[in-house]
Amino acid sequence: MKKIVVPRPLPKDENEENFYTRDELTYFFECLDSIGDKRFIAFFRLLAFTGLRKSETLSLQWKDIDYVNKSVKIYRTLFLDARKHKVIVQTPKTASSEREIELDAKTISLLKSWRIDQRERLLANGINSMTNEQFLFTQMKSNQLLIPNRANDWLKWVYKKYPQKKITVHGFRHTHASLLFETGASIKEVQDRLGHSNSKTTLDIYTHVTKKQNVTQQKSLQNLWTIKQKGYMLSLNLSLISKEIKNKKP
Repeated sequence: MKKIVVPRPLPKDENEENFYTRDELTYFFECLDSIGDKRFIAFFRLLAFTGLRKSETLSLQWKDIDYVNKSVKIYRTLFLDARKHKVIVQTPKTASSEREIELDAKTISLLKSWRIDQRERLLANGINSMTNEQFLFTQMKSNQLLIPNRANDWLKWVYKKYPQKKITVHGFRHTHASLLFETGASIKEVQDRLGHSNSKTTLDIYTHVTKKQNVTQQKSLQNLWTIKQKGYMLSLNLSLISKEIKNKKP
């Protein structure tokens, strides 16, 4: 009998609210700076400023980072084989997922800082990580690969320590897309950077993001109108009071 795979419904978190605005993202990284764990800072920086999937980020090795040209190559992903209870490194499902994208100077700087810290922390556990084959993010005690869902645990821990608007780990990918659209990037440019196999997925994100932005802009205009109305009423009231005082003068 042929096995039928029923599509899973999107989680409630995977909606148009599942991304950060520029200010919200800034606050999130301020929280990470307060925590001070360079691993968290480097990981979420990559997610938010490259749009990588968490499984792509966890499969990165230091040889994939080009410090000279300020870029990162993506051609692997992680997969948890539940039957074998083992994390497997594999090639992406689609050719479009294999790509090379630019990194900003700040991300490069944070990665360099994290690499030094990673070497020291692993060395403290008797592990030599002085090789370009070293993965960027592994278990600190054993240097074994991390299961993709470990990133979810990191994010939950951050939210518990610093309550704020919550998004999923995948939401940082949507955040990156929204920031790109905000700067005027085209659908095709965002599609290529995120590694989408077709433009529909990119368009869905664009629709969600712009819908939220339009609502926010509308609220801002309403608030501005309310302020102007209040200002007019205040001016009108002051005029009436002034007129009343003048009328009362002998």
